[in-house]
Amino acid sequence: MIDEQLTRAPLVEPPSTGLLHVIINPAAGSGRAGRQWADIESAISLHGYDVQAAFTAGPGDATRLAREMAEDGARTVVCVGGDGTVNEVINGLIDGDRPVNEMTRLAIVPCGTGKDLGRTLGTRDVEAMLRALADGTTALMDLGRVSYQDATTGEMRSRVFANVADAGLGAATAERINRSSKALGGFVSYFTGAVRSIVAFKPWQVAVEVDGASIYDGSAGMVVFANGRYFAGGMLVAPDASICDGSLDIFVLEGVGKRALLTSLLPRVYRGKHMGQPGVIHLQGRSATVTCAAGMLLELDGEQVGSTPVSVDILPGALRVVGAGDSLASMRGCMEQVR
Repeated sequence: MIDEQLTRAPLVEPPSTGLLHVIINPAAGSGRAGRQWADIESAISLHGYDVQAAFTAGPGDATRLAREMAEDGARTVVCVGGDGTVNEVINGLIDGDRPVNEMTRLAIVPCGTGKDLGRTLGTRDVEAMLRALADGTTALMDLGRVSYQDATTGEMRSRVFANVADAGLGAATAERINRSSKALGGFVSYFTGAVRSIVAFKPWQVAVEVDGASIYDGSAGMVVFANGRYFAGGMLVAPDASICDGSLDIFVLEGVGKRALLTSLLPRVYRGKHMGQPGVIHLQGRSATVTCAAGMLLELDGEQVGSTPVSVDILPGALRVVGAGDSLASMRGCMEQVR
């Protein structure tokens, strides 16, 4: 499936126009993106690129700007912000299940709290992103598509995500962190938020189906759908995940005790050593559903957006993304040398 997908896609980029369309969320990372923008712009200019910059002023702006840029023929859209800003951008670059412009590629300069997608792509800062651009390595990245109950209106809505979606503890942690200043940075903010959420939580009764088959029905702490490898500020939640394999790595955390979560599973997940541990169910799939009568919170790419019922499916090869060659090569089906 992936080989056919790559064959259908152009394997050679058109000549570069030398222009980067950049979307900056100046509020990302407690204002870090805004403070660093002058240095980021200088680095981009020193590498010979022209910059067309646009700043967000509120929720939804990044989606609108990305859609306008793609419709206007932008070849490279650079997102300067957090994983939540990336989520807004990809929802602008995708219309339904197809890219707005098949030749538009996404590059990211992580400046938020988590920086998790940048870890997977190997573009953790502007210099790494510029090296990846110079190397010309891109991947046709899968995206996850989620239907969920909107937090504000209660209506069913649909969005795509690039990195990780989860229902339960992770979403409760994201909500807690997004109400804080995040001034202490990603690791401390997420670790502290996770500990506090674990102390406060009670398991939910959930039913989970994957690819049409029931795989769990009982007490659970969270259900995770991973496209990328990291979430929550560096937790290696899905060490074997690939953004190009046409499937999601799906985890169910059974209703284990708080002591086990705090002393065993939480430390292990930062090192990717939770796989195969008691209480952790792991499998891969192309679609899934989660139902919970009590309503589990849902987060997408670090942003709490709503709650169950949730249905998820994969959009294989939906978006061209810039990444470091060694990082892309380490993932199944991911390497596409474009020059």
